[in-house]
Amino acid sequence: MKRVKLLYLYRELMPYNIQVLISLAKMEVDILVIHNDKNKLTPYVPKPIENVIYIKKSSLNKKRLFDIALEFNADVVYISDRTIWDYNRLGIRYRMMNKPVISGNDTQWNGGKKWINIFTAFFRHHRYFSHMQVAGFRQYEYAKKLGFKNDKIVWPMYSADVSKFNELDITLERFSNGKDILFVGRLNKTKGLKYLLEGWRLLDTEGSILHLVGNGDFLDNLDLPENIRVHSFSDQDSLVQLAKKCRAFILPSLQEPWGVVLHEFAAAGLPLIATNVCGASDHFIINNANGFVIKPRRSDLIAEKINWILNAPPTKLFEMGLFSRELSKSISPKRVAQAILSVIDVR
Repeated sequence: MKRVKLLYLYRELMPYNIQVLISLAKMEVDILVIHNDKNKLTPYVPKPIENVIYIKKSSLNKKRLFDIALEFNADVVYISDRTIWDYNRLGIRYRMMNKPVISGNDTQWNGGKKWINIFTAFFRHHRYFSHMQVAGFRQYEYAKKLGFKNDKIVWPMYSADVSKFNELDITLERFSNGKDILFVGRLNKTKGLKYLLEGWRLLDTEGSILHLVGNGDFLDNLDLPENIRVHSFSDQDSLVQLAKKCRAFILPSLQEPWGVVLHEFAAAGLPLIATNVCGASDHFIINNANGFVIKPRRSDLIAEKINWILNAPPTKLFEMGLFSRELSKSISPKRVAQAILSVIDVR
């Protein structure tokens, strides 16, 4: 059987994308990645992978982008961002060649302006894409409203590097010694950091540290307590080491279509706290079992749940950590890779 060719058109590559590409490469897939390298939200640089070619979108004019992508003659096309017209234009062309074109979708359905997309989907989405790959339950609802039938919707879309985070042993000793709380994400307003800081200040946190990991300017010029540590954007190995010191992970976002970090730290075996706007909370948190799902903009609830975590017996946190890891096993990079390849007719 001939090798499969995948054209992977992405906005900004992240570590979790790389694990999917590695899984695809192991399945004897040749991959051409064209990625947007301008106005990046993180400093991450993708690592080389055998059978994967990276091309920066900024190095190509529109004609060259179109020519290279068509000359590759892909068997399947994956488009991460429906707002990039150059990518959609390629989707139209490959659709005319009867090739499957997948749109990644991490957008939750919540009405409002998205009704415009529903009414125009026949002229737009269905011209560009044959399939939609959804992150989770809430994205599936949106895909259905856009008119994609069940056999044209594939899942999952995102995965943590579960093997990396599974390296962290779940032990009673870890929760007996670890007293800290961890946040990882962009340091901006939408992550709910204002309410996290307010909640932290409400607590008696002697002996505990709140670790904030990411890049952004929200914390600039703020006078932070001594028991808050700010870390710059970190690689996966550094995050695993940091998680060893922590009793729980928190994601207090005001907006969060998905939230791969919930998958990462579920795989690391941490109890989780997240707001109910986080799409991944449906998949990786069962309220009161391995963590807590709370309303956004509630510093009092953040304080209440962190306080519970800080004072819970290690045996309870150990049980929660084991359940977090169990839930994390529902999605893996290999499963995302297989979902992409599932749209190809191999007959």
